[in-house]
Amino acid sequence: MTGSGSDRSGRPARAADRRPAPDTVGARRIPSSTTDTSEHVMADKAARNRIDALSQAAIGVTEHRTALKAAADAAVVALRQRRASVHVDDVRADLVPLVPSDADLAADLVRQQMLPRVDAEASSVVRVLSDDVPQALEDARRGTGFTALFSGRERREAAARGDAFLDQTLEWLDRTGAVQRLQSVDDRLVPRPAVPLEALTDPRGPLATVAPDLSGGAPLALDGMEELPAIVTRLADAITRERIAHADVVEAGRADREAAARYELDRMDIDRLRDATGDRLRLGALRDAGVTTVGAVLRNPVFPGQFARVGEATASRINGAARALEAAAREDAVVRIDLARRDDQSLALVRALLEWEVAKAVVGPREQDLVDGLRPLSTMIERGASIALVIPDQRATDPTAVRQTILAAAEDAWLRAQRVDERARATTTDPWRDFLQRPAAFFALLDEAGLTKPAGAAARGDLGDELIARVEGFSLDTSRLSASLRGYQRFAAAFALVQQRVVIGDEMGLGKTIEALATIAHVAGTTPGRTPHFLVVCPAAVVANWVREAERHTDVRAFRLHGPARLLGLRLWTDEGGIGVTTYETLEWLRARVPEELRFASVIVDEAHYVKNPEAKRTMNTRALLRRADRAILMSGTPLENRVDEFRVLIDHIRPDLVVDQSDDSPMLFRKQIAPVYLRRRQEDVLTELPELVEVEEWTDLTDTEAVQYADAVAADDFHAMRQLAMLGGRQSSKVESLVEIVDEARANDRKVLVFSYYRSVLAAAVQAVADGGAVFGPLTGSTPAAARQDLVDEFAAAEPGAVLVAQIEAGGVGLNIQAASVVVICEPQLKPTTEWQAIARSRRMGQLQSVQVHRLLSEDGVDAALVRMLARKAQTFEEFAAVSETASASAQAVDVSDSKLIAQVLREERERLATTESSSDRVDENAGAA
Repeated sequence: MTGSGSDRSGRPARAADRRPAPDTVGARRIPSSTTDTSEHVMADKAARNRIDALSQAAIGVTEHRTALKAAADAAVVALRQRRASVHVDDVRADLVPLVPSDADLAADLVRQQMLPRVDAEASSVVRVLSDDVPQALEDARRGTGFTALFSGRERREAAARGDAFLDQTLEWLDRTGAVQRLQSVDDRLVPRPAVPLEALTDPRGPLATVAPDLSGGAPLALDGMEELPAIVTRLADAITRERIAHADVVEAGRADREAAARYELDRMDIDRLRDATGDRLRLGALRDAGVTTVGAVLRNPVFPGQFARVGEATASRINGAARALEAAAREDAVVRIDLARRDDQSLALVRALLEWEVAKAVVGPREQDLVDGLRPLSTMIERGASIALVIPDQRATDPTAVRQTILAAAEDAWLRAQRVDERARATTTDPWRDFLQRPAAFFALLDEAGLTKPAGAAARGDLGDELIARVEGFSLDTSRLSASLRGYQRFAAAFALVQQRVVIGDEMGLGKTIEALATIAHVAGTTPGRTPHFLVVCPAAVVANWVREAERHTDVRAFRLHGPARLLGLRLWTDEGGIGVTTYETLEWLRARVPEELRFASVIVDEAHYVKNPEAKRTMNTRALLRRADRAILMSGTPLENRVDEFRVLIDHIRPDLVVDQSDDSPMLFRKQIAPVYLRRRQEDVLTELPELVEVEEWTDLTDTEAVQYADAVAADDFHAMRQLAMLGGRQSSKVESLVEIVDEARANDRKVLVFSYYRSVLAAAVQAVADGGAVFGPLTGSTPAAARQDLVDEFAAAEPGAVLVAQIEAGGVGLNIQAASVVVICEPQLKPTTEWQAIARSRRMGQLQSVQVHRLLSEDGVDAALVRMLARKAQTFEEFAAVSETASASAQAVDVSDSKLIAQVLREERERLATTESSSDRVDENAGAA
């Protein structure tokens, strides 16, 4: 029931809104007797105490609920403030760290969510008791007792309204059960629950309602990851050390360049000052005073009046010209590590390079990414976090997958930190000795540090401008490559990756192996999941070298698919991925055992001219494997040996779709057609530090005995006997005498010697001829097992100066690095110029510190002269079609001949020559007799 003192819901109207009648106020405030007054005051006081207690309870409930909500809100704010973003391996996520004491935050959230639900009625009860009743009590108090006699009308009326409101409120509370509603929402005595920290990681837990942006993430337990901060710190320190070491290299290089410039200026005559100014400078007085070089002028600039007839203008021009020459000398100065100049400057540069190599071997872009990506997590662990909530940047991303990525990155960081520690322990006590053992590595470091002159256009071969731009814009991932790349090597690797199926025809000694390994490292480093399958096909002689180079310069595992353990290697390679290294002779066996569904990320064909014959089995087997490869690199320093058609076969292996005009023999057109897939650079264009190549033709005359034997061999059409006989007569042989002189001189100059021949009998004669003067290794022949070949080369490299290695040119002249030798002897001309070039390149290659002497042993009156003439024509053909050359000639086939045709032609020419010589001799004898 409602009345004038209640609102429509039955609740009492607010005290300030009621207007009770005046007599009502008088009746309540002025009792009719003392007894009535006493009883009324007692009843009124008890009622007031009761409603005051209810009001205090309601206020307590409100404050309690407000406090719990504030604590829950504060918990959410605290968690949000800790939120940190991580970016690891293309995965972005937020991490919210949780420390053990955050169980209190969880309890605050749970306690707030435990509060009883306040419906509309309960809310009204609490509002009336906590807001309206305290005001009514205060109005009533101020209108009661002695003070009421002196109160004004407005205060008495307010007191009356308050008194009436309290009466109505008491009646309303008893009538509607409002007290029970108040009690139902009053849980102030409920204790704070004990909530585990893990409640915050529950996707349906307390965070789900109050902070959905923090819920739903995957929990990442940080227990067991206590080492991560130290791991990240070690990687960060290693990165800093690498940067400092690189700066030291640059500074050492600058100092070396300054020293080289000063050296040049100290030897530059002062006459060059006239060239710099174009003036007729008066320099006689300077020369008379002993100032003869530009360096001397720079150290002590000329001042007016110092020398006769040298005034202010002349002095200014002299000093200005000297400074201009100084600037030019600095610009032209090249940073070199000279074997003959072991001065402080060179030692400082070598030491800085070695320290940089050690530092950079274990850090790269991957390490920097790990440091940047894992540092937020590392900081959380340092601050005591035991769990982290992983919240993906994209809601569609699986939080569990993100968590696994973060864990994998942390494990990767741990492994790389181990490498840092291991490499830090691997110190070298003698940097100069290390340089002498591995000069190529130091030259590559110089190039990478930007201390050598760039190769420029020569490093780009014949590629078009658009393709060059694409290659130079390619980002090469070297995180799994430990070797330094020279600029031209980086370009070749990028070219192979951009074009995917290419022929790398760089000259021997430029590092085609490391270029191919760089492509493998890139693909392995940018392919998620298991390591892809790579296949290297090479001659048996270099299998060991390929495995060794792969293990030395990459962290991609290499397997031998050749020799007695090939079955085990095949099984491991098939299961694990990595680099399989096999030979041309093993290809058929390999094809039969590799699953058909297995594709290769890349196939590398080393010495690709081995598969120039389209009818040969090894060519067909190689071609079948190339069809299963996503990428392919054919490598050969001599892609053109006999006929241009053979070069076309190589191109067809990788790009049968490429249009190559079969009828036109123009070298320029041919190179233009193959340019998209062919890259070739020459040593002199990109290896500015390469020592001089000295080629000497050692012509000898056949002895009388050899001349008779030679004529018999020609008459018998015995081409091979014709080539060998000048070496097979012992010490009296015409070529053996030259060989002994060459080796003796090399030994006197502490040089090592390589002796090459096509024939084993010649090699045996060579060993016997030079055995007395020092260590002789070999002969290294086609029968020498592949692994033993590398061992033999290693023993030769470790031997004292003066050692000789004797090798069959087809076995030792391909693929092996024998730069310990600086003297090369070729006992007879070969049928292909490329065979000789390959052999010479075993010694004269990147990292060679000494000038290389090549001695060709030639018989003036034997077959050698005819072969030399034909080799010259073949060399011209190669240069025009396969090399980077701007010259062109008519038909290459017009001067090109096969081996069999060459032999037949030589035999015909030699028969004719000997017949002519014999006829001439007869005429001379007749004339002599007539006389």
